[in-house]
Amino acid sequence: MELAVNLLIWVHILAFVAGGSNSVVGPVIAGRLPGATPEQRVAYFGVMNTLEKVGKVSMVALLVSGPLILWLRHGGLAGASVWFWIKMALIVVMLAAISYGGINSRKFQNGDVEAGERAEVAHKITGVAFLGVILAAVMAFN
Repeated sequence: MELAVNLLIWVHILAFVAGGSNSVVGPVIAGRLPGATPEQRVAYFGVMNTLEKVGKVSMVALLVSGPLILWLRHGGLAGASVWFWIKMALIVVMLAAISYGGINSRKFQNGDVEAGERAEVAHKITGVAFLGVILAAVMAFN
């Protein structure tokens, strides 16, 4: 059983890194879009769309592996600390911001400049929540 839990933790960490890369790479790409040529914009949007797909798969992996780890290693929610619940709240914030940002990112790719500004704000919120999730996870499981 310990091997299975350790493999789930490994999957969880990989998914967190892969999904979290969007919080680092997304703003870098977004910062280059205003001065990009039309060809560069197509390429940047391609990278962003690929990262979005990786992020969706990562989020599914996190949402499956996290509860399994919690159940198999800790027997469920009994004894969950306030830090655990802060982490869960921040995950909800991330999911909402990711969804809102994704919708507006697609609108931006179709020419809606204001949607690009909304997507940028959503990505910043996601990034801050991501940092909070990391801190809360360290505090909850340390």
